[in-house]
Amino acid sequence: MRIIVDAMGGDNAPVEIVKGAVEAIREFGISITLVGKEKEISTCLNNESAEDLADKISIVNATEVVEMEDDPTTVLRTKKDSSMSVALKLLKDGEGDACISAGSTGALLTGATLIVKRVNGIRRAALAPVLPNGGRGVMLIDCVANVDCTPEYLLLFVFMGFFYAKNILGCENPRVGLLNVGTEETKGTDLQTEAYAVLKAAGEAGNINFIGNVEA
Repeated sequence: MRIIVDAMGGDNAPVEIVKGAVEAIREFGISITLVGKEKEISTCLNNESAEDLADKISIVNATEVVEMEDDPTTVLRTKKDSSMSVALKLLKDGEGDACISAGSTGALLTGATLIVKRVNGIRRAALAPVLPNGGRGVMLIDCVANVDCTPEYLLLFVFMGFFYAKNILGCENPRVGLLNVGTEETKGTDLQTEAYAVLKAAGEAGNINFIGNVEA
């Protein structure tokens, strides 16, 4: 497996990003492509004494960096040679299996949508962190990527999360809950009550394992 990493995104980049990449290679045996300012990345690799990992690490030069104050909706068009933009293009071209960036979340989501494209049938991308709890954790989807949602979007998020939890996290029959202000079916705004009905129907059809509302 080859992971494409935006080496210039995030705090203390590229130093901490390179450290994490080297540690990941040594722990999991994966291959990593570091994208960013080549000279700075090479210096960081030398400081990590990563000569023995030369066959597992490659560097793709990118001259620009997406800053946190940049407009996330336009920055990848104005900074086409940014490390994030180049990394996403590499993923689109099949040069890796996944792309990781600790940079601007808005820019990453926009770039993933416009450059890599969405899965057919999925109208909105979503963020899905796995929170530590129990053996496999709890996936929170969506987590801040979308401010305005519809019941349809929430159903699509459920299907994406359900598939990921089952096939990647190894949950045989993941439980699906709707985060709400209470567990009762009538709680919440119009969005929550309408989404409840949609998710309940999907559960009754056997498409998901819907357990109802979950109080935060």
